[in-house]
Amino acid sequence: MNWTPTYHQRNLGNLEDLAPNTEAAAREWYQWCIDNKIDILIYETIRSVAQQKKNVASGASQTMKSYHLVGQALDFVPLADGKAQWAKSEYAKRPILTAIEQAEKLKFESGYRWGWDAPHLQYNYKGYGTDKILTTAASAAPVASMTKVEILDLQEKLTALGLDTNGIDGIYGKGTANAILILQRRKNLVMDGIAGKTTLAMIDKLLAEKELIGTPGIFRVVTGVFGSVESAEAAAKTLGFNARKGANDNRVYTGVFRSLESAQDAWEKLRDQHKLHFFIKKY
Repeated sequence: MNWTPTYHQRNLGNLEDLAPNTEAAAREWYQWCIDNKIDILIYETIRSVAQQKKNVASGASQTMKSYHLVGQALDFVPLADGKAQWAKSEYAKRPILTAIEQAEKLKFESGYRWGWDAPHLQYNYKGYGTDKILTTAASAAPVASMTKVEILDLQEKLTALGLDTNGIDGIYGKGTANAILILQRRKNLVMDGIAGKTTLAMIDKLLAEKELIGTPGIFRVVTGVFGSVESAEAAAKTLGFNARKGANDNRVYTGVFRSLESAQDAWEKLRDQHKLHFFIKKY
């Protein structure tokens, strides 16, 4: 392969999470993208039940019947010069639209055609849940309790793996749980967000092998330009994620994320909950 996509290894890792027939079709599509030098990031495939419940509770999803839950869907974003192009309009441009058409030839259903979920490719196969679900590793035995020192050590290890815990503070909060979920998904472990014995052993193994799981860096989710200072400030109060109006413009910026994956998670939630344009900015 003379040309390599920017996030090739990550894409391959995410494809491995799909159910077998879906994975085979997705790999054929991804190879077509490679052959045509179309740079994409496949940023989500299988999704945990817990995450889908949160999406339904927040209104981000309307049903628990998500094809992500059964390994029959993927979400992707186009890249330009290695940077994600999150605007819906990017999916209407060539060659990305051609890539969507190619996926449809392989029996994928495109969220772009729905008019509201452009990144989504869904492999219906013989219906919902009909593709064999991939088996997962044995369930991680939960740690009954962790001291602050142990949590600090865990957060340092996760950070070394390129994952964002939302700070190294000794608190097993949402950021740490999300980092654990990302690792569990990438390594085909039971996705419960718990640093159990199996997950802790995997963390130590990855550190010994010097393998990165996340894409480290400094990222923010940013809105489009508002028409006035007042409207930007009002939006900042509703978005969460420590959002604030920009010092020199009428955009709204979230707080800092230390990995691309955590920024993408925030972007997806904001996109689904607010009728605004968002993109991810790397610093």
